[in-house]
Amino acid sequence: MRRVTFAAAVGNTVETYDYAAYGFLTVLIAELFFPGSQPGVALLSAFAAFGVAFVVRPLGSLLFGSIADRFGRKPSLVATLVLMAGATTLIGLLPTAASIGVWAPALLVVCRLIQGLAAGGEYGTAMTYAAEFTPRRKRGAMTSRVQIGSVVSLLLAAGVVLLLSASLSPQAMASWGWRIPFLLALPLGLVGLYIRARLEESPEFRALERQGRIPSSPAKESFTKHWSLIALVFGVAALQQIGYYIAFTYAQSYIIQLGFTPAQATLATVISIAVAVVLVAVGGPLSDRWGRWPMLFGLSAAMLVLAYPLLAALSSATSLGTVILTTVLLGVVPALYTSVAPATYIEIVPARVRATVFAVGFALAAALLGGPALYVSQSLVRMTGDNRSPALFLMFGALLSLAAAVVVRRRHPEVLTPDLPAHVADVPGARSTEGV
Repeated sequence: MRRVTFAAAVGNTVETYDYAAYGFLTVLIAELFFPGSQPGVALLSAFAAFGVAFVVRPLGSLLFGSIADRFGRKPSLVATLVLMAGATTLIGLLPTAASIGVWAPALLVVCRLIQGLAAGGEYGTAMTYAAEFTPRRKRGAMTSRVQIGSVVSLLLAAGVVLLLSASLSPQAMASWGWRIPFLLALPLGLVGLYIRARLEESPEFRALERQGRIPSSPAKESFTKHWSLIALVFGVAALQQIGYYIAFTYAQSYIIQLGFTPAQATLATVISIAVAVVLVAVGGPLSDRWGRWPMLFGLSAAMLVLAYPLLAALSSATSLGTVILTTVLLGVVPALYTSVAPATYIEIVPARVRATVFAVGFALAAALLGGPALYVSQSLVRMTGDNRSPALFLMFGALLSLAAAVVVRRRHPEVLTPDLPAHVADVPGARSTEGV
């Protein structure tokens, strides 16, 4: 189980690290790749390049989700990791606009598109793989451990950026220092590839193979028979996507715009993410005890109520201590929510199309809500002149997830399980579903 957990988590770590490294360097990337624009427009352009990766995530989810449901979880896990680590390394090698002009942002967008394609299948396949080794009574704990990899990678990316910002001059950071976080994706990816290449296939997929129940076209079956589950995954993922990227990525740029230094903004974000690691570890086991839907419902309701007061407090903060405290509080609900949601996705989809339905629903939420989160938040501030306005987008995500939690409640927990018969237990490493 430790090997399975680590193998699933390492890919999520690389994926989120790659995205986070870009997010924490957005202000600098805007200057290097969009230098001819006004500062506000350049930042929006950099956020748009961040968000473009999410546009192709649904395509990646169809491709790699179908591979996982048709040929096995392992091939999909290996392929997504190679693409993600490779594209991120290339970003670290790109010439800037000062060297090649408009080709620089164009190549940046191409690399981001490759990242998005890989990310579309990574998260859902990794969570599916880990959960299919785990009894339902421990599934929340297991998936939250995998989710810790994503949060730790945020901490790693923020820590690297903070260390570079503190040790290098602004000139050195703009010249070559910004490349280091992206180039680190190569050794991370090689370690992950070594681990995943040695994986066994999940017991539930092996059982489906034995029974001849592998779908010939997972994508077709997902959209014709399970479109409502895709919509439900989308709704559950709404707050996870928006909350995650606003609290742990956009917050850094937001604090800089309030007049604090990049080092101070990154420090506040690092502390917030460190607290989030603990909360993610706690949230999953709590959902095993209390149930998924009560926590989804309660956390969505809390975000709906607290989003605006928290952004108001952060926007008016005048000291670093206040900024840190408010940033930490802003991340509490997203951290707990992101520890509960993965087990929910697993339990509402039948095993034969689990990777595809999960990946597509989650990728659509990423493309329509998570990816645009930075751009939408910045646009709201720019259009309204109100630094509290990003709270409106957070509240929108909370409202969608609140409604999804109500639907999850109507599905009795006993039917939120794999659809394999009881004799799957004779497959080594598999769990019994007798009585389900």
